[in-house]
Amino acid sequence: QGYCMGGPLVVKTAATLPDRIGAGASFHGGGLVTDNPDSPHLLAPKIKARMYIGIAASDDTRQPDAKDKLKEAFAAANVTAEIEVYAGTQHGWCVPDMPVRDGAPIYSKPDAERAWKKLVELYKLALA
Repeated sequence: QGYCMGGPLVVKTAATLPDRIGAGASFHGGGLVTDNPDSPHLLAPKIKARMYIGIAASDDTRQPDAKDKLKEAFAAANVTAEIEVYAGTQHGWCVPDMPVRDGAPIYSKPDAERAWKKLVELYKLALA
């Protein structure tokens, strides 16, 4: 099974450089929670950044426990994090040039704009 690298890379970078990374976000990131000993969610104790994780509904359907494990890991590590599922979205909903899948567009402009707004708010909080 393949995974998107963006979300795990954000988490790994925040954990590797905790004194340099003040905020991290992942939109429709895959592979944030795995059964492997190097699963990104297990790095939460090393993170000092504020985190935002936006999960596609299609990804949540495939791995419904991921959001709960992320929430638990961040809470146990006292990481300020918001994790939410974007109802009705498909993996890739923030990318304008995504193709149509099963007759429906993957890109969701309203949800993408909401996610980008969340990211800007996260950055403002991290810089405050």
